[in-house]
Amino acid sequence: MNIERQGFNSILEDNEEHYYSLLQGVISAIDEWAYVQITKAPYSLSVRISPSLPLLSQTLLKEILNFHNLLQIQLELSKSIASSTNIQYKIPIFA
Repeated sequence: MNIERQGFNSILEDNEEHYYSLLQGVISAIDEWAYVQITKAPYSLSVRISPSLPLLSQTLLKEILNFHNLLQIQLELSKSIASSTNIQYKIPIFA
């Protein structure tokens, strides 16, 4: 899996590092060749996941939703998920 991070400091907080490693585990369990782009803005965290095969996108979406529901994290899903194979979502960050 290829993970690209943008907008991060060189030192990550423990909670952020745990979240990213858990997210990586969820994604790599389904698609080990997926491409993940994580962008941090001042008030949100944007994640874009491109599966290696289009048929894996629905399974990935289901598991990502289950994972975030388990952690009680609200997502703002992109409207283009149905028309494309990419999964995009934002997590609002309240500093």
